[in-house]
Amino acid sequence: MPIGGRLEYYRMSADQIPFSRYSGFHIGDKHDYTDADGTTHTVTIEPRNVLKNKLNYAATLQGMYNFNSHFGLTADATVATRYPRINEYAGTGPTEEQYKRVTIPLVRGGITYQNKWIDLTSMVTYISKSNNIDQQNVTKPGTTQSKTTLLIYGIKTIGWTTSAEIHPIKGFNLHALLTLQKPTYDNYFIKSPFEGVADLNANGNIVKEIPQILIELDPSYRLNDKLRFWLSFRYFGKTYANLTNALFFNGRWETFGGINWSVNKHLDLGCTVINFLNQKGASGTINGAELLSKEESGKYKDYYMSGSYLRPFTVEFSAALKF
Repeated sequence: MPIGGRLEYYRMSADQIPFSRYSGFHIGDKHDYTDADGTTHTVTIEPRNVLKNKLNYAATLQGMYNFNSHFGLTADATVATRYPRINEYAGTGPTEEQYKRVTIPLVRGGITYQNKWIDLTSMVTYISKSNNIDQQNVTKPGTTQSKTTLLIYGIKTIGWTTSAEIHPIKGFNLHALLTLQKPTYDNYFIKSPFEGVADLNANGNIVKEIPQILIELDPSYRLNDKLRFWLSFRYFGKTYANLTNALFFNGRWETFGGINWSVNKHLDLGCTVINFLNQKGASGTINGAELLSKEESGKYKDYYMSGSYLRPFTVEFSAALKF
């Protein structure tokens, strides 16, 4: 039963301006700010030193039990922690009350099975992350008005993953993987900075850009020591494109294939075909739609946008010389 741990000393010293930006914002200016309790007072805009001396730690525990030569149980648990880094002080950054330890626990367990032609593992996993810090740029729907908001929230998910290495005949191998998951936001709230636009409570919403279904299929065949043929199929399920889950991208397949030929000890040749099924698809987020409600989602119909798209059908050739 392997056990591991790590302890890290973390020191941060930085000059930071902990005030919301406004038109004409500059160092030395005097500006009125209202506290959470409604008290208004005048402050001078100037940098303030932030000094932190903290300890980050991580620990892991793994275990496995075999019933016989075929079946077994496997489980592991990990917890990792860290305090906010210096880059997370961009913008206003966290206040002293908001400066909290980020904790990432992971627990998973499942079964294993193997024989002479298959090696299979099926596991259920829980993972979460608390006190995640983000500078979220929000836009008033239908306009170009935008403001940056400091968010501190959590993410959690339960997933089921089954992977297998299958080799029924000599030279042939198939790697297969299926993941079902449901990553959701926790304690995610944006107070709308725009008049007439509702606040956003994203608790329980699916995390944007993360698919709930993942499939990998990688068959390959080695003809001999010099020649190998391979294919790769990747499926990414529907992904949401904004925080309110009002906009989404359909699921998509990504396909690859190729030949690797070791001509001799000095020369390797390769040919790779990308998107050989000529699939189409997109991923990412839709800028300006952070606060968009599902009722308003029709505003984006027939609009062009920038983002990440599948590469078109492409053939690539490679050569590697070794001396």
